[in-house]
Amino acid sequence: MAETKQKRTPKLHELLAVRKDQRTQAASALADLSNTFEKKQHLFVGKVKTFTPNTEKEGEQAGVKTEEATTINTKVKDELKWIKPFLAKSIDAHFFVALGGMSAKADVILEDTESPLISEVPASTLLELEDYLLELKKFLLSIPTLDPAKGFEPAPDKGDDVYQSRIVEKTRTEMRKKTITLAAATEKHPAQVQLYDAQDPIGTIREQEFSAMLTVQEKGKLLERIEILIRGVKKARARANEVEVDTSRKIGDTILTDVFCV
Repeated sequence: MAETKQKRTPKLHELLAVRKDQRTQAASALADLSNTFEKKQHLFVGKVKTFTPNTEKEGEQAGVKTEEATTINTKVKDELKWIKPFLAKSIDAHFFVALGGMSAKADVILEDTESPLISEVPASTLLELEDYLLELKKFLLSIPTLDPAKGFEPAPDKGDDVYQSRIVEKTRTEMRKKTITLAAATEKHPAQVQLYDAQDPIGTIREQEFSAMLTVQEKGKLLERIEILIRGVKKARARANEVEVDTSRKIGDTILTDVFCV
């Protein structure tokens, strides 16, 4: 019977060597996604714009014509799922180093639950976790939200986490020449008329937006969760007191799942 190969326990200096790289990678991913949230919000929006003429012109087909159509490139929740492993690895790298060097530990208990979210977290990790969560809060503040004024509602036919705005209708007009009679015709003089420009309605534009941004309420929930977690970490650090490096225990994914709700 073959011997079961046990997983090698890493040395503390090995964990220290990779900790900075993990932090740099997470910071880079966070900066890139924050930039996307702030400057590339068009990636989360789709739009359909149609035009229905009131009358048919010679040589043109009747009916509704699509004038503009764009699709949603990505969803906010999908981007949160993408970045979660980068942030989790960075948090875990610091966690492992702290496990190897300190014995002070405490449970992180959130004020809205009695059970610990994370158990026996070293004091040094709790201290660094506070900084992480403050950075994460700034990131969450950058998440774009739906404009309440546009009356967004779920769009089931577009998939999960996609919303559609109310349809906005506008009249399309065309400049045309018209005449106005200044003086009626008499036996001796023809009628006096004058040309003028007038905007005549020629059809209706219907415009509707589609978006994969979060609602204001969803973003508010994320910010509420991280505020509760920050307070829980601060209280845990104050209680902490207590060294072998056990890399099988990971906390990053648990934390980010609770904050991102994905």
